[in-house]
Amino acid sequence: MGQVKSNKKGVALDMTAMCDVAFLLLTFFILTAKMKTPEPAKFDVPSSISDTKLPDDNVLRVSISDQGAVFLTVAEQGVRRELIQEIDKMYTLGLTDKQKQKFELTETFGVPMNELKFFLGLTDEQKKDFKQKGIVVDSTNNELKGWVRVAKTINPQYRIALKGDRTSDYVIFKRVIASFQEMNLNKFSLITSMEAKPSGE
Repeated sequence: MGQVKSNKKGVALDMTAMCDVAFLLLTFFILTAKMKTPEPAKFDVPSSISDTKLPDDNVLRVSISDQGAVFLTVAEQGVRRELIQEIDKMYTLGLTDKQKQKFELTETFGVPMNELKFFLGLTDEQKKDFKQKGIVVDSTNNELKGWVRVAKTINPQYRIALKGDRTSDYVIFKRVIASFQEMNLNKFSLITSMEAKPSGE
């Protein structure tokens, strides 16, 4: 007697829901991702074996380029808005509302006070070719202290982080650290790149 063959049907999976979830996740990551702004100068930081990570918030970063120019990074746009208002009053720069709005969109900057008005008047294309000389840290005219003091007044929770190129002049580092000490900011972090720990540990 012959065997009765059963009709086998293939299993069909509806992938519509999976595609929807994938596109929703992709859209979420695109919208929430923070674009990395290009650095205005070269910062090739030295390496260390420290694995302590700086927090993403409440960090005021002072950077020293390979040419010895000092830059300040203020990540929060709201703080930048208050910062430029106070700096404009303190140094009587006479900035326009449009120039202040441009400053709000500038996360990292490094220009002397006497060039700030001119710098904020440049177009985005002109800024690419403009070489920022760095914030002044001379003993007779220390503008970095003004920036840091006002920023710390706006946000007392700020932690100071110092980032420097490995080839930059030690004298500039010394001036920046002396500026911190004159403001009684004796605790700050050094930003380095990660290096593998010795195999013996």
